[in-house]
Amino acid sequence: MKLKEIFAKIIKNLDEIDTDREEILKISRQMIRNCSVAIKSIHRKEFNIFQENIDEIKLSHAKLLKLVENNPNIFSKYLKTPEQEYIEAICLHAIINKLELPDPATYNVSDINYLLGLADVIGELRRYILDKICAGETDELDKILDDMEDIYSYLFSIDYPKGITQELRHKTDVARGIIEKTRGDISLTIQMNQLKKQLNKDS
Repeated sequence: MKLKEIFAKIIKNLDEIDTDREEILKISRQMIRNCSVAIKSIHRKEFNIFQENIDEIKLSHAKLLKLVENNPNIFSKYLKTPEQEYIEAICLHAIINKLELPDPATYNVSDINYLLGLADVIGELRRYILDKICAGETDELDKILDDMEDIYSYLFSIDYPKGITQELRHKTDVARGIIEKTRGDISLTIQMNQLKKQLNKDS
């Protein structure tokens, strides 16, 4: 084959890869935006909006996977952030609504992206607890804190090289700090509530 023909073929292939990449990035950005809206809707208890966004995300994810399959060695890395955000939204919704957590296969995401997304749920659960504290609602606080601890314990048990787990160890370390801060906030809230009750009794 002549050099000219070889390069013409390579350029054609690269053009197709570039076109797919642009479409992947477009879909990925939309997925991440929808995930952000879905998470906000959970905190606002707007579960109809959550479901609408999850339905859109599911369709976008299917398109994304199809494009990635064209050149998995090149495109697999582009699944990382949208899949993490997807799992974060799904798992946050499940925990807050006392549902079972889905496994990675249910949403067709990689195990590592699932774990990385689950690690991020701990930060959102802290936000949920702080919102509850501000609203004066303390009934669920210990249960949510227990959920945070359970997630942390399982994440901490994943002991593999960074080349496999990527930044999971760092996220797990950050989660430990978030849990400790949250425990302190809950403890302070309980103490303040007890003090208020005592003052009301005495007055």
